[in-house]
Amino acid sequence: MPPAPPAFLPVSALSVELEAYVAVTASLHAGFAEARTTFECVLPPLRDAGFLVLAGLEPLLDALERFKLKNDELLWLESLGAIDEAARRKLVDMRFSCDVDAALEGTVVFPGEPVLTVEGPFWQAQLVSALVRGGLTSPTLTATRAARCYLAADGAEVIEGSATTAHRLGGNPLGARAAYIGGASATTCALAARRYRLPVRASLPRQFALGDSNARQMFESWLRASQDKAILRFESSEAETAIPGIVEAVRSRASQPSWHQGDIAVEIAGGDHAEVSQMLIDAFEKARLGEPVIVASGDLDEHAIATLRLRETPISAYIVPSFDVDDGNWPARYDLTAIESHGQWSPRMRRGATVADSGDPGRKVIVRYADAEGQWLADVAHATNERVQNARNVEFVDRATGFPSRLSAASGAPLLTNVMRAGKRVSSPEPARALRDRTTRSLVALPERYRRLRGPALYPVGTTPALAAIKQEMLGRGSG
Repeated sequence: MPPAPPAFLPVSALSVELEAYVAVTASLHAGFAEARTTFECVLPPLRDAGFLVLAGLEPLLDALERFKLKNDELLWLESLGAIDEAARRKLVDMRFSCDVDAALEGTVVFPGEPVLTVEGPFWQAQLVSALVRGGLTSPTLTATRAARCYLAADGAEVIEGSATTAHRLGGNPLGARAAYIGGASATTCALAARRYRLPVRASLPRQFALGDSNARQMFESWLRASQDKAILRFESSEAETAIPGIVEAVRSRASQPSWHQGDIAVEIAGGDHAEVSQMLIDAFEKARLGEPVIVASGDLDEHAIATLRLRETPISAYIVPSFDVDDGNWPARYDLTAIESHGQWSPRMRRGATVADSGDPGRKVIVRYADAEGQWLADVAHATNERVQNARNVEFVDRATGFPSRLSAASGAPLLTNVMRAGKRVSSPEPARALRDRTTRSLVALPERYRRLRGPALYPVGTTPALAAIKQEMLGRGSG
């Protein structure tokens, strides 16, 4: 395979909100533009999901590292009055210089806890808010949905089938990448396959089937053109006429169909997959072709896949038409949690409608505790200036309920790791396969009650009593 091209995507510095540039100007006037600050990105709960799979980190780091305003963009901002001469001088030579800590891509994370922190000058850290939120929100939703389909498939393959048409002309290869990280086995998007070295599949398109009235000839032509892992597709409503043509085409190929050996699979598009699967199996058995390798497509999601698995329908792969989730009502938060003044750090907090909806003030270290078998027990935020608690006796305040809790674990490890120092990445990008493997390992470490598709238990996410006391004090005095 020829080398893949660079994975970076050009991102305009004007992709952020206009207010972010006004804030640069205002912070210069206020005198705290250069103050060192800590911002945290926190993801909200996702309906019906007990966990989230973090994705989008590597493209985000690339965008941050390349963040640069062009002269014509600066002139335009100045013409609007969004920046003044002092701000323009600040921005003209800007190079992102903040430190970034984050959970690694493919890590299972949970609502309410920081998944990424940016620490650096206020004017820079606040400027990239939209990039951080946008860079993590949609990929994380896609990866989480793919992971749920992966769990529902219970060993069968999941194929991403929407990236070629999603969002914009040219498709959304980053969506295919996120789905693969979450657990999809392959994509149908050629660009994503080349750029990120993802396995790719080609399914017989509907328009090709309509172009040839001779079913056998149409299927044979597709088999000749599709050399590897060929997928013969038919609409379930046309099963009675399509299946005989598939049988004859496969017989002429003189090969046993096997998805995993890279030969032939048969895709049933829509309808009653269980009933049509049996029709296909009976036809192959009668023709002494062995059992067909069946792929299902149509209106599929994790719940539809789980239902088919419960019915013991013999399906080897599922083509999911869309992993997209409406992220308009799922806003990631990017909050200022601490600011330095005269060598001292001062906590900051965003006030919400409830205590749980409010931010957690201060600079933190998130520790993930696990039992002796490696199963996760809880994630607990510690203030950076307090000692990390002994794993065998951990006290914390659950941020969802406000109740004090205690656990005894075998080990604890930081959830976030340094991924960018002074605006430069500290390590080379990982291949998508390694990120997908991390997701798989994370799901194994997550107890079943938190990853079930319906009615998952709420994974414990909390703060130490000391951090909880700071939050209560700030809430009590109305401080932000």
